[in-house]
Amino acid sequence: MAKVGTSTIDGESELGRVEFGPDDLRAVRDVVRTIAADRIPERAADAILAVHELAVNSIVHGGGHGVLHIDETADALVFTVEDADGTGTVPEVLRAEDHATSGRGLWIAQRLSDRLTIDAHPTRTRVRLHLTLARTAT
Repeated sequence: MAKVGTSTIDGESELGRVEFGPDDLRAVRDVVRTIAADRIPERAADAILAVHELAVNSIVHGGGHGVLHIDETADALVFTVEDADGTGTVPEVLRAEDHATSGRGLWIAQRLSDRLTIDAHPTRTRVRLHLTLARTAT
């Protein structure tokens, strides 16, 4: 279920928060779709696919569940996916072989975003995906 609360980025506004597991991917996509369609309609499909890939990675590699935070900064929507990976190692963004059936999630998310950052700590992993907001003419 989506919740709005305190931002994960200092000084910014949290637009949505979803705690998710394997049965909640549709809810993740729906929240991203709603927020992205309002703020970056031309890139909403990119946001949905990229965040879906991060959520799937979180489920597969992060203990079966995670949390999505959606924040708005002065110039971007920031989608943060956190999980209790616990390995303390930063996953690599690798291009999968053409015939591979998995291993493309981070690569897809990176290609669809303006910036992707990954932080790994002994108790959690956090992936942040930035999509720049369109500038309005003044």
